[in-house]
Amino acid sequence: MTSRKMSFFEMWRSKKERGELLKRANQLRLRPSQLRLLLGDSGVRAALQNTRTASLLPPVGAEVFRRLTLASLGKIQQQCEAEEVELQTRRSNEVTKNNQAKPAIDLEAGKLLPFFYGNPPPELLNTPLEDLDPFYQSKTFIVLSKDNIIHRFDAQSICFLLSPLNLLRTVPIQILTSSIFSWFIMFTILTNCVFMTMREPPAWSRTVEPMFTAIYTFEAIIKVVSRGFCVGKFTFLRDPWNWLDVMVISTGFLTEFVDLGKVSVLKTVPRVLKIIPVIPGLRKTVGALVQSLKGLANVLVLVVLCISFLALIGLLLFMGDLKSKCVMWPNVENVTFQESINNPDNHYFLPDRHDALLCGNNSDSGRCPEGYTCLKVGSNPNYGFTSFDSFGWSLLSVVRLMSYWEDLVQLTLRAAGKTYLTFFVLVVFPGCFCILSLAVAVIATLSSEQEEAGVTVLKQREEEFAQILKAIKRREEEEQPACRAALSSEPDGENTEGLEDQRSCPQCWFVFADFLLKWSCCGCWRWLKQRLYSFITSPFFDLGVVICLIVNILFMCMEHYPMTERFELTLSEAQLVFTVIFTAEMLLKLVAMDPYGYFQVGWNIFDSIIVAVSLVEMTDAVDLRWFLVMRVFRLARWWPSLHMFIKLVWTSVMALRNLTFVLFIMVFISSLVGMQLFQQDYRDHVCRISMDCQLPRWHFSDFFHSFLIIIRVLFGEWIEIMWDSMAVSNQTTCLIFFSMVLVIGNLLVLNLFLSLLLSSFSTDCVADPEEEEKSNLEIAFRQIYRALGTLLRKSTHVNPDHTDNKEIPRKKGEHDTLISDSRWVPIAHAEKMSDDEEEKEKKRLCADREDQDRDLPEDCCSDKCCRCCPFLDVDTSHGRGRVWSNFRRACFSIVQHTCFESIIIIIIVLSSGALVFENIHLQHRQVLKMVVARADEVFTCLLLMEIFLKWLAFGLKKYFSDAWSWIDFLILQVSLVSLAADTFGFSEMGAFQFLRTLRALGLLRVISRFQGLRGVVQALVRTVPSMLDFLLVVLVLWMVFSILGVNLFAGRFFYCFNETAEELFLPEVVNNKTQCLWLSMENFTEVSWKNPQLNYDNVLSGYLPLLQLGASSDCVDVMYSAVDATWVESQPIYESNRYMYLYFICFIISSFFTFNFFIRVIIDHLQRDKSAGKTIYLTKEQRKYYNSVQKRMMQPQKPVPRPQNCFQARLFDLVTSKSFRVFMVVMVCLNMVTLMVETDQQSFQKEDILMGLYNVFLVIFITEFLLKIVALRQHYFTDGWNILDLVVITASILSIVCDKYMVLYFKYASLFMVLRVVHIFRLLYWAKGIRKLLNAFMLSLPALFNIGLLLFIVMFTSSIFGMFNFAYVKRGYMIDDMFNFETFGNSMMCLLMITTSASWGGFLIPIMKTPPDCDPDMENPGAAIRGNCGSPAVAIVFFVTHICLTLLLVVHLYIVVILEIFEYEDAEPLSDDDFQTFYNTWKKFDPEASQFIQYSELSDFCDALPDPLRIPKPSPIKLTHMDLMPLLPGDRIHCSDVLQALVTQVLGDSGKMNSLKARMEEKFMANPSKMSCEPISSTLQGKQEAVVATVIQKAYRKHVLQQRGDEERVVESVDNGGGVSALQ
Repeated sequence: MTSRKMSFFEMWRSKKERGELLKRANQLRLRPSQLRLLLGDSGVRAALQNTRTASLLPPVGAEVFRRLTLASLGKIQQQCEAEEVELQTRRSNEVTKNNQAKPAIDLEAGKLLPFFYGNPPPELLNTPLEDLDPFYQSKTFIVLSKDNIIHRFDAQSICFLLSPLNLLRTVPIQILTSSIFSWFIMFTILTNCVFMTMREPPAWSRTVEPMFTAIYTFEAIIKVVSRGFCVGKFTFLRDPWNWLDVMVISTGFLTEFVDLGKVSVLKTVPRVLKIIPVIPGLRKTVGALVQSLKGLANVLVLVVLCISFLALIGLLLFMGDLKSKCVMWPNVENVTFQESINNPDNHYFLPDRHDALLCGNNSDSGRCPEGYTCLKVGSNPNYGFTSFDSFGWSLLSVVRLMSYWEDLVQLTLRAAGKTYLTFFVLVVFPGCFCILSLAVAVIATLSSEQEEAGVTVLKQREEEFAQILKAIKRREEEEQPACRAALSSEPDGENTEGLEDQRSCPQCWFVFADFLLKWSCCGCWRWLKQRLYSFITSPFFDLGVVICLIVNILFMCMEHYPMTERFELTLSEAQLVFTVIFTAEMLLKLVAMDPYGYFQVGWNIFDSIIVAVSLVEMTDAVDLRWFLVMRVFRLARWWPSLHMFIKLVWTSVMALRNLTFVLFIMVFISSLVGMQLFQQDYRDHVCRISMDCQLPRWHFSDFFHSFLIIIRVLFGEWIEIMWDSMAVSNQTTCLIFFSMVLVIGNLLVLNLFLSLLLSSFSTDCVADPEEEEKSNLEIAFRQIYRALGTLLRKSTHVNPDHTDNKEIPRKKGEHDTLISDSRWVPIAHAEKMSDDEEEKEKKRLCADREDQDRDLPEDCCSDKCCRCCPFLDVDTSHGRGRVWSNFRRACFSIVQHTCFESIIIIIIVLSSGALVFENIHLQHRQVLKMVVARADEVFTCLLLMEIFLKWLAFGLKKYFSDAWSWIDFLILQVSLVSLAADTFGFSEMGAFQFLRTLRALGLLRVISRFQGLRGVVQALVRTVPSMLDFLLVVLVLWMVFSILGVNLFAGRFFYCFNETAEELFLPEVVNNKTQCLWLSMENFTEVSWKNPQLNYDNVLSGYLPLLQLGASSDCVDVMYSAVDATWVESQPIYESNRYMYLYFICFIISSFFTFNFFIRVIIDHLQRDKSAGKTIYLTKEQRKYYNSVQKRMMQPQKPVPRPQNCFQARLFDLVTSKSFRVFMVVMVCLNMVTLMVETDQQSFQKEDILMGLYNVFLVIFITEFLLKIVALRQHYFTDGWNILDLVVITASILSIVCDKYMVLYFKYASLFMVLRVVHIFRLLYWAKGIRKLLNAFMLSLPALFNIGLLLFIVMFTSSIFGMFNFAYVKRGYMIDDMFNFETFGNSMMCLLMITTSASWGGFLIPIMKTPPDCDPDMENPGAAIRGNCGSPAVAIVFFVTHICLTLLLVVHLYIVVILEIFEYEDAEPLSDDDFQTFYNTWKKFDPEASQFIQYSELSDFCDALPDPLRIPKPSPIKLTHMDLMPLLPGDRIHCSDVLQALVTQVLGDSGKMNSLKARMEEKFMANPSKMSCEPISSTLQGKQEAVVATVIQKAYRKHVLQQRGDEERVVESVDNGGGVSALQ
């Protein structure tokens, strides 16, 4: 029975256990005494005789490690010959194959020697030894290196000349297994890599290249001589990694005689890859990555299918649209019309744009300026590479949509119209999200499976270790007490010896340490040390150090540009003071703890390094101010969350160093290959991409820029660089190169990210920092709290004995969450409190529900109000009170009615929809303005009536006890105040204008009316405390980079700008600020000294470019400013400081870890909610719907009955046959091919041919429809695939009709052509794995709907808010005539780009403009708002809030899909396809359809089945224990019995077995009837009878032989006596 797969949350909960298991497994050791008992005691060996370990151990008393001698070599040859003879004679014996030994996993080549063998003697290292694995003892021998790594060699003679003991072979073996040789080869490879990175290597490097080739040749010769060439399992060519040596040597010798040119990459790649087999662990990591590609096969096929589908749609919708440009109408007589419109000088270009402005002829497409006409001329944008004119370019554009999409969408909408935004929102983006989320989910499952496989091996190893210890302990208990006492006293001494062995340093070093590093001079000195030690361990000492650190950090944050000399002097003096303070701290600790004890603590070493750097910086010899910012990380010593994050980063780098190094190797190889492929092309053809024939910022001319390009490609910004490369080099080469880098690089990054997230090693980072330091701060705060409390009690004359300040005991293990709470209440206690509150909330809701059932509303006011105002306490039993009570009951009935909430939701939606019309055009549409104003008044009154009704129904006490009611109340107050301001004429005041913008929050009231939305919001709110702690960690980390940025770039981003030419002055013309201002004073008003909006002039402004770097796909402007920066108040110089790119790369790498940490916080809280039984993302009704859909998916489709009519029956057999289905799939593929070959501006002949093919395929599909409808009758519509075919046929007919008769009247006739592309999904019928993934995605749709609806509400609210605040900002950057905040539609498009982390910096910078970059007094016709300036504060708050909220929701979208994939894999272990495959295989063994086969054929049948029903051969034991298969007369078995037994093997006796039995009977047992045959036996009974018969036969033969022996002895005795002779 297969083990049940763990769900995602079960796997997440077990991370801590797996981490502890990993620790224990790495510490498994046996003491020498235990090792002697294991190897030399027969009793211990007898206790372990049935374990796997016993089979690997040598016989009792034999040596573990035996040298390979001539005798043992001869024995190996004899055993090898005997095995060959035995295999030839018994090749067909299945039992022999089953009992054949298998290689031991722990003794594989390249692994460490298992712990139960102990350490080999030093003289046996690098020496041929007899193999320890019984499987290989007759074939190979081993050699152990210094690190106890196993190297296995074939025992055969090499070329029939060199035996394993030949000196010419033993010496190469010693060289090959030596660590010095490995280090030498590694040094050679690294040196060769350095030479390959040189742009123009020196002349003498040509003499070095033959030396590298000679070294690689020598290495290959050593390997061949020691291992053999090809004959044998462990020879040179049998290892695929050695093929790299062959390639390296062959290309090395070839390049000595032939110049390979670009083909020299075949020489570069193998040389770099050679480092993988040299470094331990990399080979295994690469093998695991290659194996994981098999699991990605379904996802890759789905990705190709979906991309092809989207590319075909783009081809049909936008073919030729991107060639429409704004062209000046020709008015020159001597120039032809075509020459004039194709002349680029007549095209309209925007500033700093290389392509002409696109336009369209639809009503909602881009418009041309006055004097220009929109015509389809010239080439496509971006050197002609951005288009949908053919399937290939459309495919490239769709791939681009998955990463860097905003520019393509802008171009497409400008050319085709804004209406097609619905196509991107409803088709492209969901499709891309589907395939990306499924890819992430599948890689997550693969990472989890690899983790579980590793854990299984570790558990097995730990169990073996426990069995060994148990056997040894039992043996010790059986011995004499004296011997046991001797053995018990022996470990202490051995442990002492082990501890001494751990002191790897020489003894002289300890003498030196005791003499110089341990200061114990005299009694006075020791007294001083004790006093100082008490002082430095005092809680208030740590508190003082923390306060000094915080104040020091604040002083570092005060640095800015420009600073006065006095302020700068003050900061320098403060820095000097803090240096003195921390130096004194270090000296005090050195005196109190001695240097020996001081440097035993890691934090003290870190402190001493910073102090040393501070002292060096004081000398002004070197500017090291940037390093002093590392002092911020000292806070991690007392801050658990920061300590946790730092430890997470460190453990991740160390534990995943192999995978990280593989990623670095991939980046290095890609950089070298890119440089070698395109270096010369950039030099020769740079004028194609640059007007001044200068290299662009991103090029492949040297290794550093090539390395930067690969890093940028991994970050998703690859398309622009590929355009330049395709313009200067071969297009096919560029496409292949960038595709491989993009796919392989993203797979490695995603693997690294998910391995870091899901692996168990990272649980180490949950451990708290040093308890002593943490408790010291707690004690200090508690003492201060007690002191303040005492003073306050004395001042108020309160009895000091009466105190409530009881310390909350804090246990050591209470920090069991990922993010620690910043309050003093332990987390476990906080969880208990939250559970109690939830129980109270449930009880309160139950009580409320009972009141509602009784129609008895609660009291209107609280008890305090009634005590303060007695007139509020009204008797409701008679008089006016009774009337009041009845009136409240009526209101209560109205409010509780189901239609009431529906009406309120409609009113809220309509009131929010009315805000859509309040754009900049509303002032010019007086009728619409009046309608919107009146609608706003009506909706406000209706919502006010709702609040009054709820006040009357529920009472003020209950109404205001709900947070959602407070939201309704406050939003309504905003609307009332706005109406009042409009009525009394105060609407133009700034405060009231701001209140009007808050009306955008109105749609948030819908959240409380939908349970699904409330559940999502509540799940998000529960993560707020931990999110705040995480946010504080991120802010501190970003503060470090911001302080570094201020030190590096403050005041250096300024530039002198020519407003007229809109370009920067060259440094040769204007070199600094003084010269620029002088030009401005000389009446050159167009000259200005500017500073970018994103800069590092102070720490707060430095956060903004960091946010753009971490949450945007386009952050190159800040990088360019930093790279061009020179000195303060100096003109930038092009790439004068290009190594500043490394600053931004380091920050992006840190963002990689912070994002991982962020997701950990989310999953940790979701796991706790799941453990507490709370529903995640779904309501109860949605959960019921989810379960019903899941059951419906798992239910088999009822078979269609075969018709009785002869003609229909033949058609039925035809349409249900496999050949017919294959034929139709081929037709679908050919139909898609005909759609793919269509191109823009194709010839009329090609159009006629394609139209004829379309008609042929349409006739074929109609014929298929008619055949199926006749054969299947009404059952045709029970299959979804048939309905899909019918939709495609209908769309095809409509497309032909519209194309011929309605093309001028129906604008979107091409949409019917698009529906024909849907036919491609018919291929999914044959893709079982893809259907499973899509089914899992479909099951996640309810949760995705809840989160997606909340995301839409956030985007809608932000769009309204942006339209109210930023509608009149000055256009620039990405804000233009189509993409702006002037209308709701345009604002929604901008917010869509911001939500997907696109280039939102292009929207933020114009909104942050202030005078003189804008005009604050400019009049906006018809509007009360003046000016076109923005508000930096409002813009920053708006963008940061929206980005954080949407990022949180998008992460939850991906988590939903990952959870569903994990759960669906466990929910459907067997599908209908598995049952169908079973019966298809059965037909091959039962061609007569008798439903029976012979039992002798069962083994072949089970081996022919696919997984998971397959039982591979040899399988006699498994088949024997399948006792659920009754044997019928003639040793026959029935198909239903076999299927039931195989399903039981897969599922066991689980609850799913009963449902599957019903499915099997419903699907396969309906038509055929099982023959009534009584079983005569079973497989297990037959095996038992065979075993009993064998025992009886052996006993009888033994008895017969014994009788014969007795008779022979009697006859022999008579013969010896000389009597009668024995009869022969």
